[in-house]
Amino acid sequence: MKSKYAIAAALLLSISAFAQKDEIKGLKKIIEKDTPPTKEDFQKFRELIAAGEPKMATATNEQKADFYYYKASGATTEMMLNPMVLANLQQASKLIGTAVDDMNKVIELERTGKKEHTITIKEEFLPRLKGLVGTIAAQLVDQKMYKEAASLYQIAYKADTNDKAQLYNAAAMAVNGQDYDNALEYYLELDKSGFTGEGTVFVAKNKKTGQVEGFPNKASRDIAVQAGEYVEPKEEKLPSLKGEITKNIALIYVQKGENDKAKQAMAAARKNNPDDVSLIVSEANIYYQAKDMEGYKRLIAEAAAKNPTNAELFFNLGVVASTSDIAEAERQYKKALEIDPNFEPALVAMGSLVLTDEKKIVDEMNGLGNTAKDNQRYDVLKKQKDGLYLKSLPFLEKAHKLKPDNQYTISLLAGIYQALERNDDYKAMKAKMKA
Repeated sequence: MKSKYAIAAALLLSISAFAQKDEIKGLKKIIEKDTPPTKEDFQKFRELIAAGEPKMATATNEQKADFYYYKASGATTEMMLNPMVLANLQQASKLIGTAVDDMNKVIELERTGKKEHTITIKEEFLPRLKGLVGTIAAQLVDQKMYKEAASLYQIAYKADTNDKAQLYNAAAMAVNGQDYDNALEYYLELDKSGFTGEGTVFVAKNKKTGQVEGFPNKASRDIAVQAGEYVEPKEEKLPSLKGEITKNIALIYVQKGENDKAKQAMAAARKNNPDDVSLIVSEANIYYQAKDMEGYKRLIAEAAAKNPTNAELFFNLGVVASTSDIAEAERQYKKALEIDPNFEPALVAMGSLVLTDEKKIVDEMNGLGNTAKDNQRYDVLKKQKDGLYLKSLPFLEKAHKLKPDNQYTISLLAGIYQALERNDDYKAMKAKMKA
């Protein structure tokens, strides 16, 4: 009985193997036909996939490689030929992801054996899929479908793990979609890999559209220029993204409430780049978000010492000081304006700082009676109040010229003009105020 059972089992396996070969042959016939597959071909193709996939558990590695190669090829071909498939962005994303997984499965299956399909996949299919991903991902971004775009860029990275820029795009879109867990995973992988994003981009202007376009390398750009289709060839240097990656890792930790990890991440980055002012500022911002004002002030002061011509750093020191030391805040704001007289935030801050005593004066004025002594005191206080307004006006009026739509500045100017009884100026500001 045992012998007969073994023979029967072997017979079943043999029949299954023949079925697998028939389905693989059917898939190959559809994919490799001389004319583009028809609607009926794709229907037959899906039927063969549905019938063959459950049988892959008992297939040989060579049969599996053939099956998944033709499966991915067919899905890719249908997407290329059928605009309706690509019109459904979420469906297209899913199909592309599955196709990339199948292609990578084939590469893995052929790693130790005959590489029947690996070269074609690496040189033709995966680059084609990456291009398709870029097109669909851009549409998803336009529709603010950031999580979906992040998923696609991650698929593009799986198609070519040497192209870390795709993983960077995935991380950035995940942040935009507030998918912080995946964003952190992607950024940590980028940081571990040593990716910086530095490089050279070869660009030229399209004569028909007038748009500046990038090329994969100098040779292809020069060929396009020589053909007369592009003009004004240039080479643009891409700056390092290392600091930004580390900063984003830390900021995501802050977002997740893991402030200790955020500080550790930034401290590690600064250890490797001790003089990078942007990293110092990023670390300071972490302390700010963690409501550690002393740490923030210390780091901004360090950054300002390393970069004494940066008006924004001194402005930030002024903001921190404004809650406890008005004189120090004024000193820092003035330093910012010495560096850049047109630094609008410092102009607004100075205009506001001058008005610090306004409420105290107004409260005292409102508390006075009608005696001669009170009236005399009222006149003194009014003169002081108007003096504050007149001292504040030059800063605010200059800020308004630089940024005419700043509603905070408009509201301050409207109040001052009204108090000074400059009615025409008040009406002009009032007309600019948004409801």
